[in-house]
Amino acid sequence: MRAGYPPAMSEPTLPIDAARGDARHRDVRAEVFAAVPQARASIGKRAFWRIVLFVARFPAGLRLLRRLRGS
Repeated sequence: MRAGYPPAMSEPTLPIDAARGDARHRDVRAEVFAAVPQARASIGKRAFWRIVLFVARFPAGLRLLRRLRGS
């Protein structure tokens, strides 16, 4: 056995409780969203992207956006 590594498992199969997993998994989204507040985009950025996405809905709008982008 090398230093720093745990010994090999004597039993190669996992216990039945570990395979079920029903009590070990939970939804942690609420805790994450409470800990990391979402940054709100400025009104200018939101308006810009609303306009771009609205224009991109139409074939002529896509052509216009491609021409403005330069490709």
